[in-house]
Order: sequence, then structure tokens, then C-alpha cells
Amino acid sequence: MSSEDYRAYVLIEIQPGKEKEFTEYVMSKGLQRDINVERMDFVHGSFDAVMLLRGTMKNIDARILELRKSPLIRRTETLLCFEMLNWEDISGRLNE
Repeated sequence: MSSEDYRAYVLIEIQPGKEKEFTEYVMSKGLQRDINVERMDFVHGSFDAVMLLRGTMKNIDARILELRKSPLIRRTETLLCFEMLNWEDISGRLNE
């Protein structure tokens, strides 16, 4: 992994009943078009959404700080990948 290539999963807890407003917030900030935001999914469980960020540590940090400014967000938890695995390589080795 180069210093330019990090990946982080940001778990997001949204204020109850504010999913539509959160989606509008994401769109108003242009996060759905941001090259560092690879994906965002709404999920069931302790958190309401998961955002996948990719880029430099500085860019990832900036996106997380921007998200945390929203009053719609109750809390976030960031999972920073320290090693990225290529599943095709792994499955090929398992089949050998």
C-alpha cells in the first residue's frame, strides 16, 4: 500500500428518522461525486450507513471531519485498513 492509497470504512449513526435529510446533506456537499468517496450504503444494525473512502490519509481525514460537522450525525466510527487483500489472488492460492 503506497502513502497515496489508503482505504477506510466510516460507520455512521444518523439521528432517528433523518435518513432522507442525511442523503440530501451528502448530495449538497457533493460527497457522492467526490473521488475519495468510493461508496455509501445504508445498513441495518448499530449504524445506519457505511461510507467507503479511498485516498491519502489527509483526504480521508478531511472527508470524515466534514461529515462530523453535520448535526444529522450522532456518531461515527472509522475502520482504517492497514493491509488490502486482493481476493482473486487469495482464492487462486487456495485452489492450488
